[in-house]
Amino acid sequence: MTIDLSSTPTQLQQFQNLDFWRELNPGLSVLEDWRSDSSLSFEPEDLEERLEELRMEGYFHLDAILPEIDIFRMAIGIDTLVEQDLMPVFAFVYDEYWQTFQRISSLLSAILGVGYQQLPAFWAWFVPPSNAHAGWKPHRDRCISTLRPDGTTNLVTIWIPLTDATPLNGCMSLLPAHLDPNYPNNLNDCSIANPQDIRALTASAGSVLCWNHSVLHWGGRSSHKADFPRISMAFEFQRGDVLPYQASLLPPLTLPTWETRLRLISQQILQYKHMYPLSKDLASVATALSRIAG
Repeated sequence: MTIDLSSTPTQLQQFQNLDFWRELNPGLSVLEDWRSDSSLSFEPEDLEERLEELRMEGYFHLDAILPEIDIFRMAIGIDTLVEQDLMPVFAFVYDEYWQTFQRISSLLSAILGVGYQQLPAFWAWFVPPSNAHAGWKPHRDRCISTLRPDGTTNLVTIWIPLTDATPLNGCMSLLPAHLDPNYPNNLNDCSIANPQDIRALTASAGSVLCWNHSVLHWGGRSSHKADFPRISMAFEFQRGDVLPYQASLLPPLTLPTWETRLRLISQQILQYKHMYPLSKDLASVATALSRIAG
């Protein structure tokens, strides 16, 4: 069930074929209105502590809070895509990858307020056990301040590992806000004065990592010593009571239509091309897919 990148019309036809994706990952659903048991609930005291961490350090980490069986199925789904030479971001044709973020709606409401919105900005990663592979280079999600006067944030990224993230397979690393002399007023500077301030964020599969868009962070380099790949996914969210930071915000508790998913995935491929090598053939396919699906 391979796709020939040399034939753009053939590939586009396959990408638009629901049966192709269902046969590729029969353990996942496409437009089947699959539902998790329920949204996760959080203790008020725990939420308060996490919000203070986000305000002071620019991030927080909730370890292994998502159901193991769901996380395992999604990891297998991305592994299958990679085996077929498909980019991991195509995982977002399936319902489960969207609904996982819906499960933490109460957490997002606590961070960003009721009425928060989903940005059309997401990605998925497969970092194999190899000295030649790494996550994305050090960066800030935005080099303009998105902080409010009280230190809270208008924007967050939610990053979820689908396999355990370790130093050997390229876990996330981050420079905490209170240790970053360039935060929050000199965000174009991504230098690190003291490497001892860096935190390697080891995380169990099903954890939730949240950071604001001013924090300096990156994916680590993998190693041939790693026992398994680092598979993960992320989505961006903003407050609903501020101007959109990106056009065409998405309602966070509604599953996108099939055409919208294809259009958004193709846009991500083109939007993040500065972060990874993008072949001319794949760029042509993504451009054509965006136009057809849009």
